[in-house]
Amino acid sequence: MRIKVFAIIAFIILSVHSSIESGNEERTIFNTKHNLSVSGKGPIKSSSETRVCVFCHSSHNASKDGPLWGHETTKSNSFKTYDRSTLASKPEQPNGATKLCLSCHDGTIAVGAIRGLSKPSTMSNVGGGGEIPAGRRSNLGTDLTGTHPVSIQFSQTTAVNAKHLRWPPHDPADKVGTDRDGYVQCTSCHDPHSSKSEKYPFWKKETFDEVCIVCHEF
Repeated sequence: MRIKVFAIIAFIILSVHSSIESGNEERTIFNTKHNLSVSGKGPIKSSSETRVCVFCHSSHNASKDGPLWGHETTKSNSFKTYDRSTLASKPEQPNGATKLCLSCHDGTIAVGAIRGLSKPSTMSNVGGGGEIPAGRRSNLGTDLTGTHPVSIQFSQTTAVNAKHLRWPPHDPADKVGTDRDGYVQCTSCHDPHSSKSEKYPFWKKETFDEVCIVCHEF
């Protein structure tokens, strides 16, 4: 198990360096707002932590909530989920990758709440509890009724009942789509490590349309 973990970490490091060597540094997490270290590009960043990956991942203090997940995880039973009469399937309480994303973006947990630390890492431009401030767009809160439905199962039955959905979802690049359990999650459309679009941060394609038509047809 230890060898497998170190192999994954080595692969990530080599991929990052390979991207930088090839002149694609802007495609790595280093130049995004998810770089929460002292070298971060956004307003919210650490006052002292130089490591970049540690805010989400850990090789020694990881929980079972996600791959090498090293951040304190949100409680997933207190969210108001998306609800419309036209839905062919109902969103569940946040699970999978969505639950991990909300561990910072629901505004209830300190951004610097790294597993294994006695107290959260000190961050700049955060709220009184170290969380993303309520006034920022990146603080989604616990009311998810205004977002695209997440943690919602996308199946053939769902697509047929909705009529405007594509079955099966199709992305030639195999980047956009459901998770391995068939759920639409935050990561169905967003890549937390990089961005294909300068205009839309963490978007998996150059435009909104390119992402939407993977699952939707009109």
